[in-house]
Amino acid sequence: MAEEKTKDTSSEGSDIRYKYIGFDVYGSKVEEFFRSEEEKKDYEKQVAEYAKSHSSSLRSGTTVQGELLTVVDRVILTMTSIGLIVGGILPWFSVSSIYGKLTMPGITLFSSLAGLMGLLSQFAGMLPILVYVFSALAILGVVFGILTLVMLYIPFGNRESRLSRLRHVLGWQYLPLSIWVAMFVFLVVGVKIPFGEDLSNIYAIPGLGSKFDIVTFWSFAQPALWLTIGSLVVNAVKSNDL
Repeated sequence: MAEEKTKDTSSEGSDIRYKYIGFDVYGSKVEEFFRSEEEKKDYEKQVAEYAKSHSSSLRSGTTVQGELLTVVDRVILTMTSIGLIVGGILPWFSVSSIYGKLTMPGITLFSSLAGLMGLLSQFAGMLPILVYVFSALAILGVVFGILTLVMLYIPFGNRESRLSRLRHVLGWQYLPLSIWVAMFVFLVVGVKIPFGEDLSNIYAIPGLGSKFDIVTFWSFAQPALWLTIGSLVVNAVKSNDL
């Protein structure tokens, strides 16, 4: 019976399957659906008139028609991108001593401590490296903030290409975010500072101890630094939705 059924099916010819795919897809292999051009136009007119008074809840709710970047998303990304720029310009660290308060903006962190790099290296060779890393993170934050705003508000290309470029810019912000996570893990152990407690007592430096660790970091860190990290988190996570 199976052999007879297979034979009957094959005898109908291979072109019959195209009748069930649709018209205007496989060109000449598919017969015209409408008997005349007038019938086609009349049917299109009926569909247009029907669409004016009816709506399809199924199609309107599909993800194909959904807006990936809503107004709320655009406002949030704008705020976080501005936060990256402002956060990098404002002070990241503030250290008080008997000589006054030293504030260190993110993007100028290296230049703020340039005169002290030699002294820091004598205390601990890792301290200048931390300064370089923090400076690089601040610069990356400002750059990504500017690029995100450009992707949001400068129109070029079609909708799909703009969303693709925006997704890539947001996705790359996982890079500085990953470095921040690695820094926090490293600071759990910290860097030993010889005579750190004595220096704290002599020069009245609150927060300084025998190590530069997560506690010291928290004592010296300013709100702008946390603004930068928070903005990176929001932007990077949003790349998963686009």
